[in-house]
Amino acid sequence: MVAFTESKADTYPEVIFDNSLVKGVYAKSRVEYEGSSWVENLNNHLLVSDTLFFTPGNALSLQYKSAENGHWHVDLQYSRQKLNYQVNPSDFLVFQLFVKSEDTQDADLPLIGIRQRENESDFLDITPYIEDFGYNMWMRVKIPMSKFRNVMGKEPITAVRMVQHRTSGKTHQLFIDQVEFLPRGASQVKLSSPAILSSAVAYDKQVHLQWQLPLTPSIRYIKIYRSEDGKNFTPVGIRPISMQGCLDYVPDLNRTYFYKIAWIDYNYVESPFSQIKEVKTKRLDEHELLDLVQGAHVNYFLENYDINSGLYLPFGMKERALVSVKESGNAILSLIVGVEKGRVNRQVALGRIGRMLSFLSKAQNRYGIFPAYFDGRTGLPDYREGEPTYDVLATSSVIEALLVARQYFSKEDEKEASLRDNITTLYEAIQWDRLLAEGYQDVLLEKVSGLDPSKQYPTLGGINESINAYLLAMSSPSHPIPLSAYENGIKNVDIRYSSAYNRMDSLARDTISMVKESFRLAFNPFSNNFEGLAERISILQDTSMYGEQLVFGNAKGSLLDFYKPFFTLNPSLLPDDKISYEEAIRSYIKVRKRRDNEIGVGSTNSDIWGFYQLSDSIGSYRINPAIGPASMFLLPNEGKKSVFALYENYGENFFTEYGFRAWLDLRDSDVSDEYFATNQAAVAVGIENARTGLIWKLYGDIPEIKSLLGKLHTERQKRN
Repeated sequence: MVAFTESKADTYPEVIFDNSLVKGVYAKSRVEYEGSSWVENLNNHLLVSDTLFFTPGNALSLQYKSAENGHWHVDLQYSRQKLNYQVNPSDFLVFQLFVKSEDTQDADLPLIGIRQRENESDFLDITPYIEDFGYNMWMRVKIPMSKFRNVMGKEPITAVRMVQHRTSGKTHQLFIDQVEFLPRGASQVKLSSPAILSSAVAYDKQVHLQWQLPLTPSIRYIKIYRSEDGKNFTPVGIRPISMQGCLDYVPDLNRTYFYKIAWIDYNYVESPFSQIKEVKTKRLDEHELLDLVQGAHVNYFLENYDINSGLYLPFGMKERALVSVKESGNAILSLIVGVEKGRVNRQVALGRIGRMLSFLSKAQNRYGIFPAYFDGRTGLPDYREGEPTYDVLATSSVIEALLVARQYFSKEDEKEASLRDNITTLYEAIQWDRLLAEGYQDVLLEKVSGLDPSKQYPTLGGINESINAYLLAMSSPSHPIPLSAYENGIKNVDIRYSSAYNRMDSLARDTISMVKESFRLAFNPFSNNFEGLAERISILQDTSMYGEQLVFGNAKGSLLDFYKPFFTLNPSLLPDDKISYEEAIRSYIKVRKRRDNEIGVGSTNSDIWGFYQLSDSIGSYRINPAIGPASMFLLPNEGKKSVFALYENYGENFFTEYGFRAWLDLRDSDVSDEYFATNQAAVAVGIENARTGLIWKLYGDIPEIKSLLGKLHTERQKRN
């Protein structure tokens, strides 16, 4: 079992290192040495200390020997998966240094440099930038970024590198903590008022802390202290100011704990303490534990949003607020679950969704379709692929979630009535009949161009979010596409471009080649107008694995692709003579669990499954924590067991106030410091649909969708 340490801060974008999330080693460091030089390491990673640190709960241990006929270097790799920090020339590289070995002179300290992908800066002697050199004490090192030569403009930072400096025959030991880039103009206002700890509530071994944060620009972190006697307090964690509360994992059940907090400024000087809160932990039953897990995943969306647009904020950036249209759909569904469970105030959710509507109603679009990303502050599109495109799947995701919200917020008061009207207006503005592939009346494109209306992008189809887009397009009251899109759109995939096609195995590719040739021969006799026609193949590629029939073939992608359409749509509602979607997806879940159990790398617990990154014998084996728990929507028993197994075995730091982290590496003893919005929504919504069917019921009662499903059922009866 991976050994986890106590609660840690989630890093800011500009933080290279604040804490290792696992005990023993820092997996995002890389140690290399040669000759007679040496650096202490475990599996090429730096060790960490959880007894000596500057900010709780650990620091990096750097023990090394710099030999004349050798060399060493250590990379502290930038750990954020979503976005690397782009340094500003006026910033400072700042870190805390503790010299443990008393025969270490300042010239024995390593040089330091910046890595940017393949680029490397010059290396600097850190000695001139140390404030009051000494031993057995924490010293601040503050280096102006302007001192580093050969740093490339807006190129993202990938690592801070420390390298061998002066040679000697001695072994030196340093501790390093809180490595970060800080702005020149950071506020220096003194924190004179006590911090405010609002509440402390126990859930199993998790204590939920909430605080009230003033609008004081000099507050950098919230520092958390815990005590078992109410007198002797130990620092156990720090949290960024973007958070309104946190979970602290405690050692024991049925024990009383005491908490207090302090604000920390940019110089790491603490404010006066808050008042002390007392709490007693107790064992939760299964129902309460599911509530805890679900509520934490909902909380991710409650806190991660852009205040200007209300839309979901994937990551923090200093210069702009990049918001995601697609994941805002997941945020809406999760907020509705939160309101229903009493974890989110109804008016808060209404206000957030209303702000999204206000933003989108004025936002740049093409035929009612939005770009995948916007700058929430300016309202301008952010075209990630370098050309102006408008994303059908992203738009479908937020529109269907808004239609679910239209069903949920059904009170006859002015605010909710206005919300419903605005949602209808946004839906009816989409010109689905202008989003069709060339030569088709019932096949949607993934995207449309903002410059060239004739440009043909890949077509939608398959068991993924395409289903939701087609259902919205067919049910549109203003610009519908034909009902034939159910057979010709949903049940076929684009063989040239589709990401689903790219993941198929070699046998499926051989089948595709034959069908592709047949397709070309079938159409060529008619007209040359079909020269640019998208080539598509049926999703029905029946095969058998692990004792289950797989009607869509051996798809190797994430099970989340199969889950996503059914966040909103109950698979039993799709009328089909050839496919029981409910049974089909259930079979894929069973096969994936059986395969992962058979691989069994890093765990002997059959309820821990959901590998999503499989490599060779020296690669990594990562668990996606949404795969097992979210399967509750079709396999309640298996999904519930997966929730409990992940929480009980790895919950100490794999599970936080935002739910399960993005991944857990069972081989490398590492966890992500990120969260994926689709994961968080899959768990929150999947659990709710398994328990109450809330989102399914709301979606099924959308008048336009209900009418469409009725028409499709009638069409099915006619065929029979």
